[in-house]
Amino acid sequence: MRNYIKLSFLFFVSISSCKQSSEPVDRFAHIADDNARSIIKASIEHAGGIEKWESIKNLKYTKDFSLLLGDGTIEKSFAQVHDYTYRPTIIDIKSKEDGDLIHTRFVEGNYVRTKNGEAVDIPKANLIKAVNTSTYVIGMPFKLLDPGVAISYEGELFLENETLVDVIKVSYDPVKNDNHSTADVWKYYFDKENRKIVGNWVDAGDHANVIENLTFERVGGILFNKERKSFRLDSLGKKEFVRADYSYDNYEVGF
Repeated sequence: MRNYIKLSFLFFVSISSCKQSSEPVDRFAHIADDNARSIIKASIEHAGGIEKWESIKNLKYTKDFSLLLGDGTIEKSFAQVHDYTYRPTIIDIKSKEDGDLIHTRFVEGNYVRTKNGEAVDIPKANLIKAVNTSTYVIGMPFKLLDPGVAISYEGELFLENETLVDVIKVSYDPVKNDNHSTADVWKYYFDKENRKIVGNWVDAGDHANVIENLTFERVGGILFNKERKSFRLDSLGKKEFVRADYSYDNYEVGF
């Protein structure tokens, strides 16, 4: 369980760590690949810059999500309100699912979930995964500065819409790093012109998905995702069907 607990703080490490010492810190020192380091630096600068990101005191936004089956029917959907406070860390996620109000809250290392006001007894790992998934996505590209992440440049690629991107591979290893919980492998697609992350590929174990970041919104100087779409891939790496739709809105950023 130790690995899961430490991973839950990765989103907030990038916001608070530089406040703990007056000594200059090279936040990109772990990226040995020169091409990858240059691209990620440019992407973070385009997204608002690390100083502005780390000065965030609170962040709030809404998220609508639909999980789809192969025939296009909705397997499940929910509408959420995310409210994060930093120093001290408080994560508050309210989700409307099938008429029920699910409330997930993380305060000072403690996770709690209620359903319609009643406590829900579910594995702690499930709660941690729900929090990690949300904070991981909203924290890109800044989360590429997390400790222990293995990063390498994979070359150029033309996407289906003819956008030319640079591909960077990002790997997590829980054996070598106790702040990683799963051995995930991602490939992020950085637009050659402005260095935005316009999509990514992820190995889900028994299959792979590709996610397209379709639209963005800049709030408080920080670039956030607004619309995303995930596609299930077949064994040849071709799109089979839309697996998920994501919509983010009503961003509020406090400094």
